[in-house]
Amino acid sequence: MLTELIAKSTLTLSSASWSASWPVELTGELVAFTLMICFVGLSNLENRFPKITLPAGQTRQSYRTNISLFVFNSILMSVCSVSTLFMLAERYSSYGLLSSVSSPSLKAILAFLAIDLLLYVWHQACHRVDALWMFHRVHHNDPYLNVSTAFRLHFVEILITNSLKALLIVILGIDKMLVLAIETLVTLCIMFHHTNISSKYERILGRFMIVPFLHRVHHSTERSEHDRNYGAVLSIWDRLFGTLSELEPKAIGIKGGSPQDVLNLVKFGLGVETPVRVRPANLDVMIAEAAYYKAEKRNFCSGNELRDWLDAKVDVLNQAYGNDRHRNHSAWQGVADYFKFMLSSLNQTLRQQSLKDFMQIRSQWR
Repeated sequence: MLTELIAKSTLTLSSASWSASWPVELTGELVAFTLMICFVGLSNLENRFPKITLPAGQTRQSYRTNISLFVFNSILMSVCSVSTLFMLAERYSSYGLLSSVSSPSLKAILAFLAIDLLLYVWHQACHRVDALWMFHRVHHNDPYLNVSTAFRLHFVEILITNSLKALLIVILGIDKMLVLAIETLVTLCIMFHHTNISSKYERILGRFMIVPFLHRVHHSTERSEHDRNYGAVLSIWDRLFGTLSELEPKAIGIKGGSPQDVLNLVKFGLGVETPVRVRPANLDVMIAEAAYYKAEKRNFCSGNELRDWLDAKVDVLNQAYGNDRHRNHSAWQGVADYFKFMLSSLNQTLRQQSLKDFMQIRSQWR
């Protein structure tokens, strides 16, 4: 959402027909500044009063990835001239269905309800249609839900969303000032319901709008739970169409390994799978066993302990991380590996010797 607003920030959205209705002239710059202040405020709230205590390192990584993806999308959308869609809508806005509505307040309410319903239907389609889910899963794969997750979107999804909203704006004939006001409200609400906070008033607010405890269910790893609560602002659509859920999810994100960096997230959204390798917890044991089998093949001939250890380490790491891992080891690393192996061998020898001495003493006492 904020990407769209910044893309239109060069447009001064003033209109003679709305000048009497709006006490302050809205501009893209003013809206972007307001949203930035709200973003900082919500970030501070979830840092001071978190609903779920998240690891600090992973939370920082989530923020870096989401903000970097937002910057990437902003640059890409400006290159693709997404703002031309809204300029097209501005040109034909006076010919839409709402042009006959004389009351500005009624027109604003109807326009807001139409856009919010469109976002609900579009969001549900992103979950039900596999081709759309491929893009939308980028938003869901953040395991550390926070306010910055609101901007974790694939550029293809943003482009389609913009096109659908532009089409609706043309059909209804929504004024450009009203478009900016609605976009601002929707973005604020989306930032709010992604925030990692809780409040005693959530249950009350949740009766008519999407709040953090409702949207947290939508980010559950379980499909039966995340295929719920599609609303952007109002929760009445979920209540009306039977998609509302008030459960507390056990885990956030999507099942299986998925990338957490910007480049691979973009590829992930395009269906280009990047394998995610996890370091085995017993990696040292695996290396020791592989070195033992190598020594066994040469009948435990002395003098090759270091070579067996290093060869075993290369083989095991290749299996764990793939052949494209970094292989440049310094001489000090080789020395460290050698002493590590010798220390392991010494400990094993001492244990065997202690067991042998114990058995001898035991046999003498019999």
